[in-house]
Amino acid sequence: MTLGLAACAGMAASLLLIVAGASASSGPDRRLGERIYREGLNARGEPVRALVGLPPAPLNGAPAACEACHALRAGAAVLDDAAPDLRWAVLLRAAELKGSGKPYTEPSFARAVTEGTSPSGEQISSAMPRYALSRSEIAALVAFLKALPAERTPR
Repeated sequence: MTLGLAACAGMAASLLLIVAGASASSGPDRRLGERIYREGLNARGEPVRALVGLPPAPLNGAPAACEACHALRAGAAVLDDAAPDLRWAVLLRAAELKGSGKPYTEPSFARAVTEGTSPSGEQISSAMPRYALSRSEIAALVAFLKALPAERTPR
C-alpha cells in the first residue's frame, strides 16, 4: 500500500510539473515580439502586413518593422512625436508627461497598432502603419516592450 501511495505522489508531482511548464510556455512569446519589432516577421515567419499613409498603401516585412521608426538605442534617430519611444515604461508615462490624454494599456496599444487610435480616442497620424497582427502577436509585442529597460541602451 505504501508503494502505491508513493507512486501516486510521484505521478501527481510529475503532472504538476507538466502543467506548470505548459502554463509557463503558454504566455506571450517575447522572442516573437522582438522579431515583429526588429525584423517585421510574424508568428509564421512571414512578413508582417500593414497599410500606411493616405490613401493607404501596403507596407510589408522589414520596412514595416517597428524599429524602422521607433529605434531603441541611445543616439538612434527617433522622430520624437512622430515616432515615440515604445518602451512600455515610457508608454505608461507618456500621457502624464504630455499633461493630457490617457496612458496606454494593452487593449489601447492593440487599437493603436491595428486601427491607428490613441488611448484617448484620437486618430494617430497616417504615417503610423495599421498592422494586420493577431491577438497573440500583439500580446507577444507587448511582452517584448514590457521586458525592455526603462532607459535607452547605448549602441
